[in-house]
Amino acid sequence: MSTTSYKNAYLVEDNLKKRTVGIDSRWGQTLSQFLDLAKTASHDFDYERALKHLNSMEELWEAKGLPIFSLELRFELHSEKGKVLSRLGRYDEAIREFQKLLDYCQDEKLLSKRVDVFLGIGQLMAKTGEHDRALGYIHRALSGFRRLNNASGICKSLRNLGAIYINLGEFDDAEAAYDEAIEMALQEKLHIIYADLYNNLGTIKNIRGDWKAALECYFKAKDVFEKEGEIRKSAYTLNNIGITLLEQGQLTNARDSFLSALRVAGTVRDESLLLILNLSLTDLSLKVGNYSDAGRYCQATARYLEARDLRNAQWVEMKKLAGKIACNEKDFDNAQQYFDEAFLLAEELRLQFNAAEILFEKGNLLFETDQHMEALQTLERAFKLFHQFKASGKVENTESLINSIEELYLKVFEGMARKVDRKDAYTKGHSDRVANLALLIAQKLGLPDHEIKAVVAGALLHDIGKLHIPDKLLKKPGKLTPEEFDEIKEHPDIGVQLLTGIKLPWDIISMIRHHHEKFDGTGYPSGLKGEMIPSSARIICVADVFDALTSERPYRKAFLPDKALHMMKYEMTFSFDPLMLDTLCNLYEEGLADSIINRQTEADEMYRIWAQCRPRDIEKTDNTKPVESSVH
Repeated sequence: MSTTSYKNAYLVEDNLKKRTVGIDSRWGQTLSQFLDLAKTASHDFDYERALKHLNSMEELWEAKGLPIFSLELRFELHSEKGKVLSRLGRYDEAIREFQKLLDYCQDEKLLSKRVDVFLGIGQLMAKTGEHDRALGYIHRALSGFRRLNNASGICKSLRNLGAIYINLGEFDDAEAAYDEAIEMALQEKLHIIYADLYNNLGTIKNIRGDWKAALECYFKAKDVFEKEGEIRKSAYTLNNIGITLLEQGQLTNARDSFLSALRVAGTVRDESLLLILNLSLTDLSLKVGNYSDAGRYCQATARYLEARDLRNAQWVEMKKLAGKIACNEKDFDNAQQYFDEAFLLAEELRLQFNAAEILFEKGNLLFETDQHMEALQTLERAFKLFHQFKASGKVENTESLINSIEELYLKVFEGMARKVDRKDAYTKGHSDRVANLALLIAQKLGLPDHEIKAVVAGALLHDIGKLHIPDKLLKKPGKLTPEEFDEIKEHPDIGVQLLTGIKLPWDIISMIRHHHEKFDGTGYPSGLKGEMIPSSARIICVADVFDALTSERPYRKAFLPDKALHMMKYEMTFSFDPLMLDTLCNLYEEGLADSIINRQTEADEMYRIWAQCRPRDIEKTDNTKPVESSVH
């Protein structure tokens, strides 16, 4: 608005206030003029001025005890005030204005107005992080719009449902909502809503690492917005384009996109847009190594959120970025505090994708501070969530960091394995085969990834205690004497002693100690019985005995697999957990164990086995080549 326009607006408002002492018949016209002034200010993006006009209108109405000239005028007052407060980021106040509207449209004849209000309240509640209540309101709006056969309302409701589903990490539900709405918007030629939907659909593509598809969605939306003169919506899309380019490492193009959006945000005075751009610029500054700018943008975001007492998805993101800044400044204590605060709120608000991102950053922090065991456990949680969301890019990044940490432990295992190999090549090959069989059994039982890795780690080291058993006993061609067998039976406890002081991310001590326990309680060293034996040790026990029977030994030839399984089922019936033994039998019958039985293992066998511990069923997108983009 020009200086002259502002001056004229002030004169009009002053004249209106003077005329409030006029004739009663003119009160309605006076109030309407205040509303017109507010709408003009909003159109010029002067939301503070618009709010002042609306407050003057409401104060006059209440102070003079004026009658309700028309429900329509009262409805417009609260509707416009709610929209203005929303633009200013004052969401709780905006919600209160919209809730007032419900008092004016209870009649069934006013269903179209009521469902609009439901949708408005739902949108605002989503912004404050009240996702459950938001979903309730938006579903009520959707139901009403369907009754009215209102295509625009149906599409808007589905768009907002999808946005909430994205926040909650329910991407399949979000895509289903968008697909229905896009088809309807296309048929009804609802161009702006159509572009909105593609803009949101791009967010899902970006999260899942399909950057090419994400940019296609964003540019399609941007073209429509620019054609329709929707510069504010176009700026939101520019921010999304920048985020995708940032993910690809196209830092210059990302910066150009953010700055283009920032220029628009300054023009339209959209507080929400400025907020998300501050977050985007924080992330960009971190990636280019400009930590002072990152801190400045992050602090501006924090001041905005604190001033409005907002604890929502943006608050979570701000705390996560503050943690990353602290990490780069080697302020690890504060970094951990920021990550913990962000994670707690993400969990409270059910922002599962945000929670996964925070766990990834915290895992990085723990790795950086040499807390490898804790880092691995944290990153495994992040990986599981990213895998669940089919976020291929995030999965690959997390997997890479996990592999880096696990390799540190595998090198420890490898050092021990070499000692075993030098002492007795059979024991080394035996441990590799037992680990392979245990992996198959654990996977067949459907154990979680972390437990599968624990079983494999325990199987690889289950006989480590034999390092301190004399060679003459291990390689004796004849039958052992009772005294010699007693000495052999010490190897589980010796293995536990050898690992004392070594921190591992998996609880393998119980497997090493109890892998010779028998289901009927006649095993050693503790004589545990049934389910008192750890389940992982019961898996290793079955794999251990089967491999021993099917392998050549100094004192006998190998048994054929069918014979070995027959002996285990009918001659050692009570030694094994029936479930574990049946699982091994099924694997053999399906031919899945054939490549393991009595084979010579390779030098890198341990790494080959480990590579099979992680699921590989996620659909990956080829992002090896960055998607080129130029933002004007």
